[in-house]
Amino acid sequence: MNAITYAPQDLVVATCDNIDIRFAGVTFENAPSTVGIGAGEPGIQLYLNGVRGQETMDRDSQFQQDLQEWAERRKTAGPDSNENLSKMPGVVVFERITTQVTDDLGTEYRRAGGQVAGGGTEWDATWFYLPAPPLNARSLRFDFSVDGQSTGKHCEVSL
Repeated sequence: MNAITYAPQDLVVATCDNIDIRFAGVTFENAPSTVGIGAGEPGIQLYLNGVRGQETMDRDSQFQQDLQEWAERRKTAGPDSNENLSKMPGVVVFERITTQVTDDLGTEYRRAGGQVAGGGTEWDATWFYLPAPPLNARSLRFDFSVDGQSTGKHCEVSL
């Protein structure tokens, strides 16, 4: 049975733009087709959540306003307009966070893809790492960075 053996007490592993990012869990599943290379292979799914608060609410509100203005401009310019919608605020935060995955055997893991934000999951991220841990691995460690700088926080999971 997998269990978290070490994590910060509040599970906050990073702070980016005044938004705390919380370790929300890890599962071991086959990578979905959305990851491209490695789709269908057994791997690691890491879940992160942005801690909701005034900052996230303000950013969500601004994004909704921007979305409405963009839709109005597209009505005027037509559907062939080249104007792109700005990124969802969760994407802007999560794309600055990286994670290094290691195990007790020294296996090299690579991030194969994932999903960040979306309708109803504006402050959630799911990242996929390959390969799956070897059968004789006993633990995984996740170290977190923002803009390439270590947060000094990590989580460990027994296998």
